[in-house]
Amino acid sequence: MFRGDWPAAAKAAAWPAGLLLALAVVLAIPSYGQDDEVVVGWSDRLRIALAMLLQGFGGGFEVKAAGGSSPFGPDSGSGSGSGSSSGSSGGIFGDSDIDAMGAASLSVVPLTVTLLWIGALYVGARMLRTRGAGLEAAVRLSLLVTGVVLVLGLFAQPEIAGVAVSSSPLLAALGALAISLAVTCGVLQRDDLAAWLAQRPAARSTVRALGTAVRALGAVLVLCSLVGFVAYANADDVDGTALLVALAILPNIGFAVLGLSWGVPVEYDVQGQFSPIGSSTEHGSFGLPEINDVWGGGTVAGALALGAVCALTLGVWAARRSADRREQLLAGGFSLGLVLLFTGVSGVSVELAGGLADFGGQGTSEFAPSVPDALLFGLLWVGAATFLGPYVLRMMGQQAAVLPVPPVPAYGPMAAPVTPAAPTTPPATAPAAPYVADPHNVADPHAVHLAAAPGVVHDPAATAAAAERKRKVLVWTATLTAAFVIGGGATAGALLLKRNNERNNDESGQAQNKPPAASQSPTPKQDPPASASPAASASDSPPVFPSAIPSPNPSQSQSPGGAALPAGFVLKQDPAGFTVGVMDGWKRRQAGSQIFYEAPTGGSYIQIGIVKNTPMSSYENFLGLEKKHQETPETDYQRSRLAQNTYQGRPGALWEFTHIPEPDESGLRRHVIDQAFVASDGTEYAILAAGRADLWDANRDVVFSTAINTFKAN
Repeated sequence: MFRGDWPAAAKAAAWPAGLLLALAVVLAIPSYGQDDEVVVGWSDRLRIALAMLLQGFGGGFEVKAAGGSSPFGPDSGSGSGSGSSSGSSGGIFGDSDIDAMGAASLSVVPLTVTLLWIGALYVGARMLRTRGAGLEAAVRLSLLVTGVVLVLGLFAQPEIAGVAVSSSPLLAALGALAISLAVTCGVLQRDDLAAWLAQRPAARSTVRALGTAVRALGAVLVLCSLVGFVAYANADDVDGTALLVALAILPNIGFAVLGLSWGVPVEYDVQGQFSPIGSSTEHGSFGLPEINDVWGGGTVAGALALGAVCALTLGVWAARRSADRREQLLAGGFSLGLVLLFTGVSGVSVELAGGLADFGGQGTSEFAPSVPDALLFGLLWVGAATFLGPYVLRMMGQQAAVLPVPPVPAYGPMAAPVTPAAPTTPPATAPAAPYVADPHNVADPHAVHLAAAPGVVHDPAATAAAAERKRKVLVWTATLTAAFVIGGGATAGALLLKRNNERNNDESGQAQNKPPAASQSPTPKQDPPASASPAASASDSPPVFPSAIPSPNPSQSQSPGGAALPAGFVLKQDPAGFTVGVMDGWKRRQAGSQIFYEAPTGGSYIQIGIVKNTPMSSYENFLGLEKKHQETPETDYQRSRLAQNTYQGRPGALWEFTHIPEPDESGLRRHVIDQAFVASDGTEYAILAAGRADLWDANRDVVFSTAINTFKAN
């Protein structure tokens, strides 16, 4: 890890570090009311802004007296009366008569900074991933990012006019380390994680449900943040500086708006003695009743409509992206959990002990949405939305991934149920029907349908009913909204019990993918043009690889499609959308659209290239690539063969050559054989095997032959 590519890690770490500095510079530009006398200069404002930003991942913000009275106090010669503070109030330390005794702390998590910083980490980690970096690169990147945050935290502790600012640099560094490790490991190990999840259906369903919840909540948060920002911008006495500060906590405002639209009040708790208000202990809340008193019932109706839209968004996303009802419930549960998590960290807390400027006292003040109310109302809204999501999709003319009705069992003598049949499942033969058709009456539509397809009755009125439902979308929407209020609580509880029961009864087995053996015609259709390098004769134009693996012996295993897997090979179901047999122990790596399975000792590998909507045939593509090889004499490119063929019933091409890779300082010649074809959807797949040319034997090459005989595009 320490001998790795540190310059690449430094380039990746420049993204989150540069983001922090850029945000701090933007926040330090305004003077914050220091019009007549600038007490806090630009550099000090930059350090204060950094201290505020570091709270996004664990830092603190504390203001305390550097030592007794401020030099701008009564003993500094500037006077202690009321005539010394004219014209400079309202800014940060904007009053020249500041008394600082004691300390004050501000606790707020600017979620805008947190989300942007995670995005910058993601960009940096993607840069390392494209270079083929492994898990050790995540450690290097995280250490560099942590070091940068620690240095910035130590820098963000100015002392101004006898007032010292503390940013808790160690806590910020620890938070940055945890977040950066989680993000970078997730990005760099994404392919391995996908391969691991492909073999574990329960874990894969859980991760997919979490991704659905994150995407849906992101869309809801954008909407609520926009509504909150517009409402705040239209308030009285809000200037550009206040809007700039609001941008730093815009997601916090969004979660408060989401809570208010669901009926969750914003609570405030003030305890202690403060100079402007005297001794006070007050607890209260601001919710829909207070909104009705201040702005009227129309605003309350708009807030409830926003809440319904947000809840339906969560429910529809869960229905559309889930593979079954269990996953849909998981997505709803994750959505509620994320709402509770971010609601709990979106508040503001201020603690004061002593005096600062014209404000002093001792006590605490907290302003935050109520988490218990968020749990109660969240169960109501999210539970009802999860239940109604499939119905809303069908009203919109779309098909949900999961329908709330059980599947109809297949009929026929060879049909077998996929899941254990319920005791009330009808037999596979013609079921009893309330209507008895006359088989002699050919004009009877029921008789015709029952004879043609037992158990299936086609009612022409179904199509008309579906069209009628689409025309009544508004009526159904009103009905669903009423269902939120009437049955939401009971529905949420029932669904939670149902989810637990379904988890206990979940089957752990998973049907394996069954790729058919590759059918190919290796006979070339035409010879290539003459090459400057030694060209193959007509006798070696056909591909020299086994068209079929010999009959398996007891030491061989059988792939699901019937092709024999030699001993030491395993079938990989790749997350990129294909299945291929590779040697056991070969490690997967991805670079863009190229997927590699590499030998642990290096030198040999299988490469699968994927090109969607290819504009040319595989043979034309190979000719273009060969031209580039021939234009680089130092690679000593030598073609063995290049011909068109048919692979899996599709037009393809086979290319075999040797060359010396440019980055390879050893000078060893590499043998490459590549089978490409264009699938029916226009996607080109290229199955390539590469290894040392001096160790390659055409008659004993099982790596490439196994790959092409087991490859299947899913």
